[in-house]
Amino acid sequence: ATTTLVSLGSSMFDILGRGYQRPFELATLRLSNMITILRQWPELIPEEEKLLTWQGGAIIFDGHAVRYRHDDPGILGIVDFETFVERAMEAAPSD
Repeated sequence: ATTTLVSLGSSMFDILGRGYQRPFELATLRLSNMITILRQWPELIPEEEKLLTWQGGAIIFDGHAVRYRHDDPGILGIVDFETFVERAMEAAPSD
């Protein structure tokens, strides 16, 4: 059996416009974020269950100064866990 691949080109996908995430791209982003979350679930889940749905961003303070800030772009935009820990360690006072 022979398989033939057809290139559809980007114009077919731009019928409804440009400059936004198309459904497939958005679904791919959501799946990628979900996989990241599930891999780190034991570390990410809050002790209080009601806090589970309170997402949106993360901030690291050093006194009153903001050392790192992540704002949720709107759809499953959780902070990258490794980046957050690295920044927290940079902001931590050295002994």
